[in-house]
Amino acid sequence: MDIIENAKRGNPFHDILIIDCHCHMGHWHNFHVPYGSAEGMLVSMDTLGFNIACVTPHSSNGADYRHGNDMVISALRRYPDRFVGYVTLNPNYPDDMENELKRCFAVPGIKGIKLNYSHHGCAIDYKNYRIAFETANMKKCPILIHTWGENDVEAFGRIAGQYPDARFIMAHAGGEMNAMENAVDVVNKHDNAYVDLALSIVREGNVEWLVREIGPKKVLFGTDMPFFDPRPAFGRVAFARISDEEKIEIFGGNMKRLLT
Repeated sequence: MDIIENAKRGNPFHDILIIDCHCHMGHWHNFHVPYGSAEGMLVSMDTLGFNIACVTPHSSNGADYRHGNDMVISALRRYPDRFVGYVTLNPNYPDDMENELKRCFAVPGIKGIKLNYSHHGCAIDYKNYRIAFETANMKKCPILIHTWGENDVEAFGRIAGQYPDARFIMAHAGGEMNAMENAVDVVNKHDNAYVDLALSIVREGNVEWLVREIGPKKVLFGTDMPFFDPRPAFGRVAFARISDEEKIEIFGGNMKRLLT
């Protein structure tokens, strides 16, 4: 099929696998988040033809990681074919991190780890995250890490080099525009490093540039839904000046391989 023509018609993509690798769920303080429940997200997903959303609730990234992880588990049990869960950890509770990893990974559909150091008052390579990196390395599973700036990208690269069997996803492709160039270098250096397209700062041609610099198999589709409306991120890939084969890999083929 012609992806651009289908997008112009406003039709959902039912014949292409779409996995959103970077999603949240629930409310966020001082921010309007419509359709934030699992059911609300399904409305957005069905409108565009998303098959699966990989989720970590806002509450996990904030103060209550257990409540957020329980929200993921509940969504997985209600909609096992539509959601994949990340275990979200707070390094300020080091004595509970191993227990929380075991508790959550025992649930079918939990297939990765999410770390958002910026809300927990530490650095990406903080020592208390060691159990998360070791677990991802042992399980050979995805570990999505929030990044924002050149220092984060450099730390991400160091960690990816230390844990070669983990599958590291650099959220926001480094975040700041200057950091994205460093992100390209890091991803090209490490076979186990990827970027997602949940880009908070966007310039025309970002998708084409990333595909050109690191190849289509290292770029993952992500939207930050429901924190952001998923449609702009979807359109940036659907209308990108790359081949349909490359779009199919980005929309879902790459993340499918990381989850299996």
